[in-house]
Amino acid sequence: MESTGWKETTRERLRPVVLTLDRWGFSPLAVTLTGLVICLLGAWLVAEGRLFWGTLVFLLGSTFDMFDGALARLQGTVSRRGAFLDSVLDRFGEAAYLIGVAIWWMERQPDNWQRAVILVLITLFGSLATSYVRARAEGLSETCRVGVLQRTERVLLLGLGGLLGRHLLYGVLWVLAILTMVTTVQRILHVAAKLPGSGPVDRLSRKAATGDPARPDPAADADPADMLVADLDAAVQDDPTDRREPL
Repeated sequence: MESTGWKETTRERLRPVVLTLDRWGFSPLAVTLTGLVICLLGAWLVAEGRLFWGTLVFLLGSTFDMFDGALARLQGTVSRRGAFLDSVLDRFGEAAYLIGVAIWWMERQPDNWQRAVILVLITLFGSLATSYVRARAEGLSETCRVGVLQRTERVLLLGLGGLLGRHLLYGVLWVLAILTMVTTVQRILHVAAKLPGSGPVDRLSRKAATGDPARPDPAADADPADMLVADLDAAVQDDPTDRREPL
């Protein structure tokens, strides 16, 4: 599920903030690190029992993710290293907030925290798994932007639940636990379908092409240079006038 349209609109509306950060001398990495520090502060506040204010601070820190990339494009400093650090540090901030929520639930709801913490753990695993599948796919030169729930939606749902209280947050955790795992499976299937393999589907494809699944065409993977040498050797062996001496 693509959701880039409204994100681009939001980034365009926030462009004055990006221009201000540029005038103040911020670099994209500084913006990323600032966002991480603010997210960690929000997670700490939640763990200390201040769910509303901690969530508000976490949402503030998460908005910095919309500034660093735009600032890099404005300053002409877009790089793979910057994209790598941005993605990794964003996940640190999100994971820290979820840990803070788990601690808050255990300390503030001592009679009914087990299910909530399990949901937090599933959500944490699912959010990291979706990111890992995409990163692994891109490492294999495949794109992977599919899924019903991506990071922006996760952060917005977490923020909504944290701001509106325990009961809504519990429901949000159920939604996140389910949809993060669904997104992970979606991405796995999406990438696996685009990658070559050697399973039953590939053997059936080979049978259709060669007529014999048990004996694949040896020329399919042969080196052209080796094939040329083999052809020359066969031609020489068929010629009785050839009397080459070994070198």
